[in-house]
Amino acid sequence: MKDKTKCLLNKLIFLSILFICLSIYLPPFFKSLSLTILALVLSVSFLLKAYSPKPNLNKAFILPIIFYSLHIIGLFYSSDKSEAIFDLQVKLPILILPLLFLFMPDKFLTKNYLFKYSIAIVIGLIINIFYCFTDGIIRSITNSSTLISEITYTKLSASLHPSYLSLFASVGLILSYIIPLEEMFKIRSNMVRIIKIAIASIITFFILMLNSRSGLIVLTIAYIWIIYDMFFLRKRRYQSIIILLIISISYIAIFNLNALSNRYNTAIESITETHTTNQGANSMSQRKFIYGSSLNLILEKPLFGQGTGDVRKSLNNLYEKNNVKFYSYLNAHNQFIQTTIALGLIGLIIILLLFIIPIINIIKSREYYLIAIYLIIGFSFLFESMLDRSMGAYFFILIYILSNIYIEDRNTNLRYLNL
Repeated sequence: MKDKTKCLLNKLIFLSILFICLSIYLPPFFKSLSLTILALVLSVSFLLKAYSPKPNLNKAFILPIIFYSLHIIGLFYSSDKSEAIFDLQVKLPILILPLLFLFMPDKFLTKNYLFKYSIAIVIGLIINIFYCFTDGIIRSITNSSTLISEITYTKLSASLHPSYLSLFASVGLILSYIIPLEEMFKIRSNMVRIIKIAIASIITFFILMLNSRSGLIVLTIAYIWIIYDMFFLRKRRYQSIIILLIISISYIAIFNLNALSNRYNTAIESITETHTTNQGANSMSQRKFIYGSSLNLILEKPLFGQGTGDVRKSLNNLYEKNNVKFYSYLNAHNQFIQTTIALGLIGLIIILLLFIIPIINIIKSREYYLIAIYLIIGFSFLFESMLDRSMGAYFFILIYILSNIYIEDRNTNLRYLNL
């Protein structure tokens, strides 16, 4: 009976983690539900003594907890308590996930399991991509509108932001490339190649149609690493050259199609402008103004910041002072700046350490594909305040936790590229 109970709990824990991975693309309710289910299953397994509640003491898990704790402290010196509480709710996964995985049984932290979790992330992404395109096609038919207008930019991303989906998709592209399907499922290499080419094609087309400027950058980072890895490490030079040619042709097509090139041309014009008369003319003009003006807010309270709940208020005051009006409230559109305004240099140091320490460990462990993933996330942080939305905070901390577990795991019969 005890063995059957433990077997059932094993399946429930595994399925709970898969649900957490799939919840990336679902509304906040499902994210909260997935974390709650995993917490309950782990609690039951400890109560029934199937596993001992012994913490793993992974040092990497401490930083997110410190980061969230700073936001709690920032609540006390915020004038807008309700906004601070809302921010804490949005970022709650940054606290909950590390705590859950601190007490996760070692059995579920091997590379074999971690690759299975990665497969769930990729499957969820593909399902979401098909949903977005299907929804756009249905709208096109229903509204008698042109198909291209319904499957580009915000129309394609539905309720999610294009920059966030581009981030998820670019990381999914890297994961789909490195998952060792041959070893995990004993699939023939030719079949694996077909599967991976199909997945990469779908993801790439999706990112290009999202028409996100940051998305194009992170997609480029992903393909630079894939082509480098394929050419120099896997020695598949003919294939890597073909991929390079296909991607180059795709980029040329984007910049020559009016339906897709307008946003990129506008961005280039905004960047090269020496003076902008209308700060709200486009998103790049808005960003230039915010980036240039945020330093004043940071210098007002450089050490501990304005407070967890006072970023919105501080930015709105800045906009009013400069007589700048936007269609709606705009955050800093840069997570590093957003965190520095809220928590000061202390917060900035912690968020930088969330990147620096894992990258140092990645270099030591020679799992270089993870550097590409952290670069993709880092560049996304430069263009959006990713942690100020539940989907961004949830995705970041999940990738952070899984990647650090992957680096720590030395005992596995799975290998990546024999490195």
